[in-house]
Amino acid sequence: MKLTFILADTQRTYVSITCENEHRPYSKRTVTLELTAEQLLQVKPRYTGDRGNARTYEEVLEVFVENELHKQGEDSDSQRDR
Repeated sequence: MKLTFILADTQRTYVSITCENEHRPYSKRTVTLELTAEQLLQVKPRYTGDRGNARTYEEVLEVFVENELHKQGEDSDSQRDR
């Protein structure tokens, strides 16, 4: 199983609109991470019961990235400037 991130460079679009009065679509890049066997076990949906003849499992509702800097209560902008 893989975890895929799609990251966008919106700065280039912002600058082209505000400074050049042009609209350029933002560029994107994709990063894919292969999950380890241990990580797969942690995120594997658990069996929750049966619905008719079908087995049902937990559903993935949300996945998000947490920045460690925010957990520590530090401002990410001040960290970026260092």
